This record gives sequence, structure tokens and C-alpha cells, in this order.
Amino acid sequence: MNKFKIKSDRITAYLLDLLLVAILVTLLISNSITNPFYNKSRESQIQFNETYNREIVNYDLNNNKEVVSFIKAIAPSYRTNFIRKNFASSLWYVVLTCFYFGIFAWFNDGQTIGKKFLRLKVVNNEDGKTPKLSQMIIRNLFGGSFLLLGNNIAILSYIFVPLIKNSFIFMVVTSVIQLLSIALDIVFILLFAVKKNGRTLDDLIGRTKVIGIPKKNVSNNQ
Repeated sequence: MNKFKIKSDRITAYLLDLLLVAILVTLLISNSITNPFYNKSRESQIQFNETYNREIVNYDLNNNKEVVSFIKAIAPSYRTNFIRKNFASSLWYVVLTCFYFGIFAWFNDGQTIGKKFLRLKVVNNEDGKTPKLSQMIIRNLFGGSFLLLGNNIAILSYIFVPLIKNSFIFMVVTSVIQLLSIALDIVFILLFAVKKNGRTLDDLIGRTKVIGIPKKNVSNNQ
């Protein structure tokens, strides 16, 4: 299997895995049983809508500057509360990402569902065997999958950022984290694109690599 196909298949596998994780997270945060902040999050949304509907009548809707100014005035408080009360979604994302890309993939011979579908697997870079559990966990902490590095940093940071009481400082910190996350993701993507062997930062740190499984050997690797 040529390196370009492995790279393109790895992207496809990542998107499939990300979709699966996103669906699971959505289900877990969309009820009050697995998300203790669910009701408070809905309250924040309702309060924002009520404030908007009550106060917007005092503004000239034909004056875009006035409307934008009004929204900017009430949005920070809503956004701050909304992010604070979405702690559960961040926590579930981190837990599922670590479990799925680390522990589950290790139990499944170095394969996530996406990688199995695309006939890819994570192996030890030195001997080509299934990595140790410690390697899978380490590579997951620095990526989860090759595009998750910046996202993981942002998500992990959001878990602790809500402890900040000052709303302005909270907004500044979250904005910086978002920019850092985007920058790291860009670096990660560029590294993946330019390296001929397709190894990314999580592969380098975890001493792993992703290989393709020939069709004739699929049955021997499942």
C-alpha cells in the first residue's frame, strides 16, 4: 500500500472515528442523567433568549451597529455561563477519546473502528508488533488521532478554566486557548503532510506508526 493512500485512508478513518465519538458525546450530554449540568445549560440558553426578546425592542433593528452592540453586551455573560456549565461535555470528550483511541484500540490489535474499516492499524515503530498499552495511552495523550492534539489541549484546559471567577479573564483565557489549539492543529496537519513516512507527533512520542493491511492478510489480522 503506497504512502499517499495510507495518508488519505488515515484521514478518512479519523473522520469516521471522530463522528462516532461525537455521536456518543452528544448522546451523553443531552440528558440530565449523564450530564448533571444539562438543565443549567438549558437555563442559560433560555435566559439569553428571554433577555434578547425583552430588550431588543428598545433598539433600532435597521441600525446594525446598535443591534451588534446590544448582542455584544449580553453575549459574554451567556457565553461564559454556557461554557462553564458544559463541563460535562468536555469531560466526556476527554474520557471517550482516551478510551477509544487508547485502550479500545490496544484491545483491538491497534485498530479503531475507522482504522479497521480502512484496513489500517497502529504498530510499534521498531518491530511492527501491536504497541504496548502504555504506548497507546501516551500517543493518545498527544493526539488521540493525528488531528486531535490541539483539540485535546483545548478540551483539557476548559475543564480547569471554569474555575476562573472573573468573566473578563475567563473570556481572554478561553480565546487564547482556542488560538493555541488552532495553531497546534495546523502544525500537526503540516507535519503529517510533509513527512514522507506519514508519522505524526503522537507517533514519534509513542514510538508507533500507522500501516496498511493488505487485503489478502485482513483475515489474519482480525
